[in-house]
Amino acid sequence: GVFDFFPCHLLRAVVGDVFMDLSSPRRKDAAPKVVCMAAGAVLAANVGPLSAFVTTPAQAEHVMLRGAGSAGSTSPATQAGASPAAAMASEHCLALAAGVVSVAALGLGSRRRRSTAGTARLSSPVALAAEDTSTWFPRTTGWAADELAAVRQRVEAEAGGPPAGYAGPRYTGPSSVTTEFIDSLISMQEKGGLLPKEDAYKMVLDVIEVLRSENTMGKVSIPAGQSLTIIGDIHGQYWDFMNLLSLTGKPSPQTPFIFNGDFVDRGSWSIEVIMVIFALKLKDPGSVFLNRGNHEMIETNILYGFCGECGEKYDMGLFDIFSEAFRLLPLCHLVEEKMLVLHAGLPGPEPRIWMPGQTHDPTDAIPATEPISLEELAAVDRYMEVTPEAYPNSIGPTTDEKLVMDTRKLIDLLWSDPRGGVGYGPSYRKGKGVYMFGPDVTESFCKKNNLQAIVRSHEVKADGFRWDHPQLLTVFSAPNYLDTGNNKAAFLKVTQPSPGGDLEIEQVTFAHVPHPDLAPMSWQVNITENYPHLLRKMKKKEAATFDEFGDSDFEGLMNFDEWEPDEADQFQEAFRVDQYGRDLPPK
Repeated sequence: GVFDFFPCHLLRAVVGDVFMDLSSPRRKDAAPKVVCMAAGAVLAANVGPLSAFVTTPAQAEHVMLRGAGSAGSTSPATQAGASPAAAMASEHCLALAAGVVSVAALGLGSRRRRSTAGTARLSSPVALAAEDTSTWFPRTTGWAADELAAVRQRVEAEAGGPPAGYAGPRYTGPSSVTTEFIDSLISMQEKGGLLPKEDAYKMVLDVIEVLRSENTMGKVSIPAGQSLTIIGDIHGQYWDFMNLLSLTGKPSPQTPFIFNGDFVDRGSWSIEVIMVIFALKLKDPGSVFLNRGNHEMIETNILYGFCGECGEKYDMGLFDIFSEAFRLLPLCHLVEEKMLVLHAGLPGPEPRIWMPGQTHDPTDAIPATEPISLEELAAVDRYMEVTPEAYPNSIGPTTDEKLVMDTRKLIDLLWSDPRGGVGYGPSYRKGKGVYMFGPDVTESFCKKNNLQAIVRSHEVKADGFRWDHPQLLTVFSAPNYLDTGNNKAAFLKVTQPSPGGDLEIEQVTFAHVPHPDLAPMSWQVNITENYPHLLRKMKKKEAATFDEFGDSDFEGLMNFDEWEPDEADQFQEAFRVDQYGRDLPPK
């Protein structure tokens, strides 16, 4: 996606510079040819459609073989007796072309595979409804009860029953979700099947009704002699999730579970994961507790796969219904009045100050402020969508406006991370308005609210868990995250040996298991190809003219002498802020 920000001619110039340097007579070995092929691959993968080069699989195979052979053979220039420099340049040019053509051919193959899969879907009961993809936008406002009832009526009216030969479970209401239903659902999804669209809609609609009755901060008790299981991020890794359930067993009134957010996105089986979690919730609503994560948001779902997966496996209407369910998810759960479980982290400073130029140096901090109470946290109105503008707009003085204060807390509970130094610092994840918090913030919050510990998720940990602060434990349940993380995963078993006594926390680690050959975020192509206006909208909102030291490019202050004049001007403009760090109008 980063290449979308560069003009094609600029990228070609960069590749050309690499090519010219590698073609120098000083380069005597064969490695430059390989690098040129790689440069060509980058060019092909990121600059415009190259399908014109190859139109059939046979042509693709032909040009790939020709290109690969050219990169390792004697060039026409060498055969003609040209100068060594010219001959080498010619050979590397062929290698560059080979890389271009190879990736173009691979792109054709992947497009053809996606096209075939899409055709198969069109004959299934969960086919995409006809819609104008150029004008569709997700619904970001809440649904009234009569609107949801109208959706249910429409789905029932359009239902054509299960397809011929369908042997999976049928959902007819919460009472139909039994242990046998869940086992059948798991087995069917492992074989590539999906619930009929009518059933999927009805399940999510019924989950909405359950969640509507729950509070922002839920209360959880551990049955005497039993344990509570806490699950961290799952991120659509269905086979790892099934492995996890084989280790934990399924939730029940005797063995309650907290799923701590980020059920979807990234992995390519988010639909399968969330349908199992929602089935578990419908079966035992008083024993299965769900927290909202930052990937239960429209903004992230559009960018990281779930929205596209909904469109590929069902339709965009179902995505809107999922978004309504996500807005109703609780933000945290209080276990036995001693442990707070939330997805990301603690509320940021009040007043909400932002320091342009603040680094990630542990000594560079906004001092800790008075922590909020659990009662204040429980009073947050969670029923909202966080828009890209909300993060910078959250900066400012303490106010009596409830919407402003609730938005700040929602951002923090979904996005913040711990840091080693005291006080508050800028987040690595986003720009202005997202914080990291130090051990003194955790300690003061626990002391004020008489808490033994805080459990959160949100971050990959090498062993699946980590005590980031003495009273702050992170648990992450997606092993080998994105198929490249090489991390273990973990879940927690929490017990209370004596009534009213301290809780004991056991961390259980596990490794990843094999899954079908489908890369992470495979369904994101549905958004990039059919709904590109959504990505343009998100990029336009997120793009910044200056990186305020800490999100991605800059981790410390740069020296003025290293900058071009326009960058120095941007630096000065970045400090045109008021006492809270809010931008002032440009000169």
